[in-house]
Amino acid sequence: MPTSLPFSPAWLAFAQAAQNASRRGDRLRIIEAAGLRIDLTAQAQSEQLDQAAQALLVQQNFDAARAHLYDGGEANWTERRPAWHTALRADNPPPAVAQAVLSERERVRRFVRELDGADAYGGILHLGIGGSDWGPRMVTRALRHYGLRRNIQFASNVDSHAVADAIGQLDPHDTLVIVASKSFTTTEPLANAEVAMNWLRDAGVADPIKHVVAITANVDAALDFGISPDRVFRFWDWVGGRYSLWSAIGLPVALALGCEALDQLLAGAAAMDQHFLQAPPLRNAPLQMALAGIANRSVLGYATLAITPYDSRLMHLVPWAQQLDMESLGKVATRDGTPVGVPTGPVVWGMPGTDCQHTFFQWLHQDTTGAPVDFIVCEQPDHPYARHHKLLIANCLAQRSALLRGKSYEEALHETRQHEPDAQRAELLARHRVHPGGRPSNLIVLPRLDAYSLGALLALYEHKVFAQGALWGINPFDQWGVEFGKLLAKNIIRELDAPSSAEASDQDPSTRHWIDILSRRG
Repeated sequence: MPTSLPFSPAWLAFAQAAQNASRRGDRLRIIEAAGLRIDLTAQAQSEQLDQAAQALLVQQNFDAARAHLYDGGEANWTERRPAWHTALRADNPPPAVAQAVLSERERVRRFVRELDGADAYGGILHLGIGGSDWGPRMVTRALRHYGLRRNIQFASNVDSHAVADAIGQLDPHDTLVIVASKSFTTTEPLANAEVAMNWLRDAGVADPIKHVVAITANVDAALDFGISPDRVFRFWDWVGGRYSLWSAIGLPVALALGCEALDQLLAGAAAMDQHFLQAPPLRNAPLQMALAGIANRSVLGYATLAITPYDSRLMHLVPWAQQLDMESLGKVATRDGTPVGVPTGPVVWGMPGTDCQHTFFQWLHQDTTGAPVDFIVCEQPDHPYARHHKLLIANCLAQRSALLRGKSYEEALHETRQHEPDAQRAELLARHRVHPGGRPSNLIVLPRLDAYSLGALLALYEHKVFAQGALWGINPFDQWGVEFGKLLAKNIIRELDAPSSAEASDQDPSTRHWIDILSRRG
């Protein structure tokens, strides 16, 4: 049996080097990639760590794993299929899928141009969940300062308060409903589609199904739903849900922001694809972010990662990244079935700055463990308030600097003595003002928040997650935990619908109790 990761020579050397590396930002380390600048100065670093990382890449066959990602190999090896989202945004997709990708890409744009030319639909109701929701939702929110062409509303949760709120802001006679589901069996979008269809009927729309389009890998199911073939847009099994923004799932982006915005989004991602494929390891931004993340999670003991975009327009970036990271990296076994043996995948959380500073930065600064932070900032704003932007940048840089530098007891004591004459009390107060410092972070600088830079940013995170999966030896493209939960939910729905059938079920006592109680309230 192969040597498990934590006992392998390259891993042992990497872990030792990470523990011994400097964490005080002694060496400026900035990588340029697809127009972004990524500052890793505040991560653990040393020449020995760089050398150990290179050996780890070789041991874990990283180059071969990356090649599978780009050439359509079995990157998603537990489900025996490619993970070929890079093909979706390439100018010239690989020959094996070029015709399909380019044809569907043109179908989406032609549909948008036709609607624009006819001035059709002032509103869009987008019904998806997970990857088919977070991508379009995040992008349209981030870029709406360029002007929304249509009023777009999103409903994802099966809690009908969400869809009720969305349709309450739309005119049923002037709304296009998008049902986005890879399998076209997902509970949430189909349940919400039923609500939307009833809403259209109740408003007197003559033929509600003509107001509906589908985006799916299961075309037959969409046709069975009654949707016209010319309004069914396809993506494929080799497109993971959380990577589907680059497929026809980008349709709402084009409807809301224009085809050019969608094209620029893809172009930025494609530029990052080329950087990840071609840049040498030490100058490869996604790879270096991945290695830093592995050191933080599996060696240095940081269980979480905070993402703090200092741009309120990126408010949905955190849940998007949360799904990408935590659905991809929360795994238990390597390719050969052996346990991973080291912690993988941090808990991802956060919110935009400067709100975050008044919410959780106290914990980041002085908790005994803390967490690494990804700071994201735009060099140029899209508003005329220059002073505000300087304040925003100052806060971002100051928080990062404080986490890195820390404050010693001696420094704190010097401060307190300036305003506290009682020596004993000054010493006491100084102990409360100590900051450990040495907290790792990345600073990601976008030139400005446009579609191209946003596409590059999203692909940066995608490739970081892929690289971490490859180096941990886990599959970042499956989600068996999600599937397990879906299966249990289907069983419980059956029991809630027919309580008498639940008597022979094998539910645990608590679940059994609540099925009995809540089924009476149906």
